[in-house]
Amino acid sequence: MPIISNTVQNNGGGASASVTPRSHTYRSGGSMLHLQEGQTLKGVISDIHGMEITLSMEDGSSFTGKLPEASQYSIGQKAAFQITGLESNTIYMKALTNAYLLDMEDTIEQALEEANLPKTERNLDVVRSLLKNQQSISRESILSSIRLCARFPDAGVDSVITMKRLGMPMTPESVRQFENYQNQAHKLLYKMDNLTDSIGDMLNSIGTQVPRLAKEVGSQLLSIALQGNPSLEETALKILQEAEAELPGNPAWEEDAAPHDENGNPILPESAENPEEAVSADAAGGPLSRMKQFLSHITDGSAVAKTAITESGLSNDFRTPFIQEQSGFLLSPAEREEFARFLSEYPLPDSVKEGIADGTLTARDFLTAVREAFPDMGEEQAGSLLANKAFHALVKGQFLSGWTLSPERLKQENALDEVYDKMSRQFESLSKFSEQVLGKDVFPQMSHTASDMSDNLDFMRTLNQTFQYIQLPLKLQNQNVHGDLYVMTRKEALKKNPNNLKVLLHLDMEHLGTLDIHIAKENNSVSTKFFVSSPETKKLLEKNIELLSDAINEQGYAFQSELALKEKEVDIVDDFITAEAPVGDIKRYNFDLRA
Repeated sequence: MPIISNTVQNNGGGASASVTPRSHTYRSGGSMLHLQEGQTLKGVISDIHGMEITLSMEDGSSFTGKLPEASQYSIGQKAAFQITGLESNTIYMKALTNAYLLDMEDTIEQALEEANLPKTERNLDVVRSLLKNQQSISRESILSSIRLCARFPDAGVDSVITMKRLGMPMTPESVRQFENYQNQAHKLLYKMDNLTDSIGDMLNSIGTQVPRLAKEVGSQLLSIALQGNPSLEETALKILQEAEAELPGNPAWEEDAAPHDENGNPILPESAENPEEAVSADAAGGPLSRMKQFLSHITDGSAVAKTAITESGLSNDFRTPFIQEQSGFLLSPAEREEFARFLSEYPLPDSVKEGIADGTLTARDFLTAVREAFPDMGEEQAGSLLANKAFHALVKGQFLSGWTLSPERLKQENALDEVYDKMSRQFESLSKFSEQVLGKDVFPQMSHTASDMSDNLDFMRTLNQTFQYIQLPLKLQNQNVHGDLYVMTRKEALKKNPNNLKVLLHLDMEHLGTLDIHIAKENNSVSTKFFVSSPETKKLLEKNIELLSDAINEQGYAFQSELALKEKEVDIVDDFITAEAPVGDIKRYNFDLRA
């Protein structure tokens, strides 16, 4: 029975003006509908497919017809239509706005009754989730969803049905990762801490319980840790150290060459690496690439930020001038002194021991020297080294250095791809390490955590087939920071209008708390809105927002910003996912039902 727009027929007159109500019987599928003028048909919209809409009524009957305005209705919406006229081939009806007000739970129970399905808690959850996801609640749809959810008994119904709506591949691993993201348990940076702590536990167990395996285990693990190239900061440090070594005793060298910035950090000469060229090349990429520039401006200007933070009383714990890869950052002065004494009898170069003591040696250089020295160590000596907590801290620092990105590194083309490729290789190697070297189910925590992180990366690739999202494990001057970058503009919309872009950058800062930064770019205009978790952070950002403004204005953009305190926590992941299928205001229209 096609349903068509009936604006004209329902303007009074016609069949609806008949003094004696007329009645008529119609066939709808296997049911007979006996209808009378003035009668109100009440039901629930159980399916919408294009212009086709299905209304399931209280008596169990239903009809499906075509309605041009079908998209204005929602599955699960309660609807009531009054019959205004009956003819042999046409039923004239008008929508009643407030005549039918069943609540959500009534709708859910009615849907199960009409489908002849038991009202178990899980079945109720299935229908509830179908309504939330704007999916059909016909008998076929409910049964199909119940069967699908049965395939993943340990997963929440809502996760399974949401993934089905989004057309995402569904395996036990992908469903588990989807729930991790929904529950905010997805953050790689925090999982990195757990994994490296598990590595430390494994090294301690080997060193204390089976020292005969220490050299083999240590050598293979360090080979995994040392994969890949040094970080940008390590490269800069190496250049400066080599330059200083060539000019010993020349105090003017540091003044003339200016190898450090105002914070005491090494500066990489332009001849070695030109970040500005990388920015220009990267700016031609996709939306994620373009937003790297904004991120770098937000995290730059650390000198002013440090002063402001100290003045605000938030923190004054800065361990400059060491970079994060150096032993001076990874170990306290007392720990370095004690570890240097511990290493005095080890077959390591004096320069390595001195570099540990004064904090200048990087974790990479130390672990490289240890790997080379393993053949010259005794079993007990190697075991004692693997059990040492300072050794664990340097191993952890080396892994984290390879899995995090500094703002300067983030500016470089393909930086994210390279870091994620490195993570993928090392997570896979670590998940197999225990079984290959020590035997199956030995140190399962390390293997399980590494495997979970590999699944996390795989799921993020899957997620990016539908959404543009990336985790940003950031390496700032004195801390590692978890970040999420959500591109709120959908891919199709971005193709149509590439000059309009909306993103959300979420940062979990140690001293500043949680920052949610909404960034909108429209042609040459950029606007930001910062949502902060404390008045102190808001005051700090207000004092220094001009740093960001000047940096973006210099690139030719008109910039404006707004800062606000968070009034409540929002579910960013849920908002991001549901934005794929937004539900707008529901409007009701008059329409005809044609037999």
